[in-house]
Amino acid sequence: MGLADVGRSFRGVVPVDRLDRLAPLLASKEGELSVEIAFDLDERRIRTLKGSIRGVVSLVCQRCLGTLQLPLELHFSLGIIGSDDEIARLPEGYEPLLVSGDPMKTFDLVEDEILLAVPSIPTHKGVESCQADHVNQPAPEKENPFAVLGKLKH
Repeated sequence: MGLADVGRSFRGVVPVDRLDRLAPLLASKEGELSVEIAFDLDERRIRTLKGSIRGVVSLVCQRCLGTLQLPLELHFSLGIIGSDDEIARLPEGYEPLLVSGDPMKTFDLVEDEILLAVPSIPTHKGVESCQADHVNQPAPEKENPFAVLGKLKH
């Protein structure tokens, strides 16, 4: 009998400094994230894990290398499966969560969801929001060396 069979739920906080795979993207490891996780059986007898993650993580802006505060308000619905063959039977709205016989680590699950939500290249919205003393400007246009040939056509 699993957690979904008895409808267990958990609520707590996850310290950002415990999320090792997220660490290279962070400007600061300070803070905590509020996490709620509920295991259940849905009306089709599919074991599910639904949850939410709320909080703020401090990332490194890839434009100015300053601190970028990314607010998180994540909600997820996972269908618990025992093999890849069961993916096809999951109804729409559920992402697959492959569970082997090993115990699932809550921190890993939380970290997976955050990594999916973090932009691949985090930057401040708009150049004016960046903290750099300078921001790369487009290079001035150089004279086209073939412009002379264009004049010959006329």
